[in-house]
Amino acid sequence: MDVSGEERPELSLRKIIRVAQDRLLKYGPSQDIELEAENMRYISENTAIPIPHVHETQIHDGGAKSILMDYIEGQTLQDAWSSMIPSQKMSVAQELRGYVQQLRGLKREPLEPFSHKHIYMRRPVYLDEYLFSRLRTSVPDLLLNCTGNKWPEDKLVFTHGDLAPRNILVDDHGHVTAVLDWELSGWQPEWCETVRAYTFCNDIPGWTAYLSAVFPPGDATEYMAVAFARHMK
Repeated sequence: MDVSGEERPELSLRKIIRVAQDRLLKYGPSQDIELEAENMRYISENTAIPIPHVHETQIHDGGAKSILMDYIEGQTLQDAWSSMIPSQKMSVAQELRGYVQQLRGLKREPLEPFSHKHIYMRRPVYLDEYLFSRLRTSVPDLLLNCTGNKWPEDKLVFTHGDLAPRNILVDDHGHVTAVLDWELSGWQPEWCETVRAYTFCNDIPGWTAYLSAVFPPGDATEYMAVAFARHMK
């Protein structure tokens, strides 16, 4: 395939090139691209979440890979946020809540023995239990005692991994048209998505005020516990 085409300036560092009116080519390290393609196929087959359709993956000189996927029209929620009215913002939050519920409703297949070196080579991808056990043991005993030793290490759900406004496309009416960037997705503790959302998406004025409409109420409590544990370290 001829991969020459118009590179979207705002995506140039992510190596995404528009190669046709309705196609994008996303380049990246072999492991990351393979992971994202597998995740996108899994989500497309098992949910109604709007995502770009994956047409194929390719291997290029130097070992890099690419995904050929649909180009979806829309503005990122990050760019559209300031011009949206409250009812549109709440509508987006409620749509996202439905998508989060779909992800968490997916059934995980039994884990097979694996090394943490192969975490990205599974289909679908699983959280590395070795790394998670390290996270569990890093929490101070005092905090665990205060929270009733409640640590959801056996409650793994499928998680987007970076459900940030920059990865959400919306139309002029405030309707979600696509959720992008699935390379960080996998089976993770259910509070992980909430922790990331509150921690890394607070640079958009007013966005965190709507997160309670996106994630279940219990997630916020566990987020506070994890944040407190990090502060105590």
